[in-house]
Amino acid sequence: MLSTLRVQARRLTTSAVLRPRNHASMARRHQPWLSTPALAARCPRWARPSSSSTEFEFKAETKKLLDIVAKSLYTDKEVFIRELISNASDACEKLRFLQGAQQIKEVNDADLPLQITLSVNEAERKFVIEDSGIGMTREQLIEHLGTIAKSGSLDFSQATAADANNIIGQFGVGFYSTFVVADKVDVYTKTSDKELGSQGLLWSSDGSGSFTVTEVDEVPRGTRIELTLKDDATDFAKVATVKKAASKFSSFVDFPIFVKEKEDGEPQPINKQDALWLKTSATEEQHTEFFRYLSGTSYGKPYYTLMYQTDAPLSIKSCFYMPDPDNAPSRLFTKDPEIGIALHSRRVMVKKHADGVIPKWLHWVRGVVDCEDMPMNISRENMQDTRLMEKLSMAVVRRILRFLGAEAKKDPEKYAKFFKAYSYYLKAGVIEDKEGNFSRHKDDLLKLLRFECSNKPKGEVVSLEEYIDMAKDGQQNVYYFTAPDRQTALSSPYMEQFVQRGRNVILMYEDIDEFVVNAIEGFKGKKFVSVDSSEKDFELDLDAPEEKDDKDKKSLTEPEQKELEKFIKDVLREKVQEVKFSNRLVSSPAIVTSIITPHMRKMMKTMMAGKEETGMGNIPMTLELSPEHHIVTTLHTIRSTNEPVARIAVEQLYDNACIAAGTLDDPRVLMSRLNKVLEMFVYQGAGFDYAKGEYRTAEPAKDQAAPATESSKEAEAKTEAQPSKTTETTKESSGASRFEEVKP
Repeated sequence: MLSTLRVQARRLTTSAVLRPRNHASMARRHQPWLSTPALAARCPRWARPSSSSTEFEFKAETKKLLDIVAKSLYTDKEVFIRELISNASDACEKLRFLQGAQQIKEVNDADLPLQITLSVNEAERKFVIEDSGIGMTREQLIEHLGTIAKSGSLDFSQATAADANNIIGQFGVGFYSTFVVADKVDVYTKTSDKELGSQGLLWSSDGSGSFTVTEVDEVPRGTRIELTLKDDATDFAKVATVKKAASKFSSFVDFPIFVKEKEDGEPQPINKQDALWLKTSATEEQHTEFFRYLSGTSYGKPYYTLMYQTDAPLSIKSCFYMPDPDNAPSRLFTKDPEIGIALHSRRVMVKKHADGVIPKWLHWVRGVVDCEDMPMNISRENMQDTRLMEKLSMAVVRRILRFLGAEAKKDPEKYAKFFKAYSYYLKAGVIEDKEGNFSRHKDDLLKLLRFECSNKPKGEVVSLEEYIDMAKDGQQNVYYFTAPDRQTALSSPYMEQFVQRGRNVILMYEDIDEFVVNAIEGFKGKKFVSVDSSEKDFELDLDAPEEKDDKDKKSLTEPEQKELEKFIKDVLREKVQEVKFSNRLVSSPAIVTSIITPHMRKMMKTMMAGKEETGMGNIPMTLELSPEHHIVTTLHTIRSTNEPVARIAVEQLYDNACIAAGTLDDPRVLMSRLNKVLEMFVYQGAGFDYAKGEYRTAEPAKDQAAPATESSKEAEAKTEAQPSKTTETTKESSGASRFEEVKP
């Protein structure tokens, strides 16, 4: 694109002059392989020059070129205001530099201050911008405005060694953005240097391929551009539209910008706010004012403030604010949040939302990034070099994360409040950083994470580094448990062996935590292990609990375990993939495990709702039993003496384990079985013998021959209603039990 626009259309002639030039050695210079006779002999005839070559210059159809510049470079029409203000700022900066360097001895209209003024005339469809900068002579006017892609600002910087930080223009095409919105452009100008003259000039063009230059009187120093707007651009003849666009793009230009709201009224300034990110320091009041300006509010203070300036790997000047946790953005109605950091280049805004520099998970940060080294595309709406974009993003994001890490160490309580409000976004950053950025910020992000743990009081959080420091000697794993809250976690059967051993476990309460763990896999050489996972090395030899002397405690033998495993598998069928005995349980009879943690299984089942045919909704489970628990040992006994009751007990045992794991989708499915269990208790209280399948009757006392009185009948009824105290029997029940569950 630049190579096309660099074509010099001097005085806007419709085509360039063809200039032939003979070069006797051109073929040898451009085709060195022909200089070797042996190679030349092997070349095809059409590749050998038969005579000397002629050089031509490209032709440029000026009208077409202007049309490309006006219609193809810029995305939004309002950008022309940014371009004209940037040109006006450069004009003022050039005059300030030349006066400071004493290269201009006497200035025309010396009493005029350096400023930029915008005005409109809605009735006549006029937009006007004027500056009191350096102005132009006749030769400069023809050269700069009559040559497309001729950057006067760039030439000035190179010729005078002016401070490039304050010069905005680079390409020499910004002026021609006026033809996006204007049918006619009139430029009034007068040079600032009296030695070069004091005659006013008028440059005029309708963009058709030609322009006129006329001498005019009573023109003040500087440049005044008048646009006669097109029918579809009349909005730019309204004061509100102009103020909005000027404030959006050029609020931090180094010279005051005024807008005339009325033809005879006083101009009002629109860029009162200083470019705070260019300063080396600022007061708290200045930061608060700037934060409110960026947030578009009149209240609030930043919770954290960061000013970051560096010259390596890029020249970056920036300022960042972290809003108060009480004002943290809600995730309920924000599907695609906008980045709160704006991208600038030399004070001029390039992108209001710097999504190419700041990742989505940091969208809540407010601020400005100003990079002078950005290779802008010709419309100055984005960067050309994606590698430099990545460098800029890497430097800025890393600085923000390390700043937060330093603040967390300096004031842990303040950071804990901050993390509570923004934890989701930092955790999302861990996941997105792995997926789209090769985990470049992984270490910095993991240092910012905070969690409760089982060995600390409720509400007190620790970092992953602190957890490792508290770990037992030789511990190679980071143990974690995902649960809805602390009480649920600590009362879970999965936590029993860890509580018994005093082993510290990280407690995670958010759904995203499980995905975070899967994304990071490990921290400082230690792998993450969920306490509710299956067949993991829990390092039980590190801190073996004291063995209690309980001689009366019964435990199933290996043959008995195999018998009960087979019975339970026959009852549960496809609900479980495997039934096995485990020593991980302390006071609970059973738990369920899987190839993935129960919490992750529950989330996956929710996400795959309606896609049951994929099989993800029914991931097989393993039922793990304690061989020493009295429910399990008794279950082994009654499986042969009262199979119907044993079957109901197995079903309930499995459901209880699923409830503890949090994987039971709908507790209402338990109602029929719970009613049967309730019925068993009621019938037992009424004296029903489950083994015989009949009620027990109480025998009358031998010394009571008299007929039973009313009071004795009541006593007999109470006796029958008492729970049975008979011991277990191995006799198999012959009758059909009313508690047998009917299968569909």
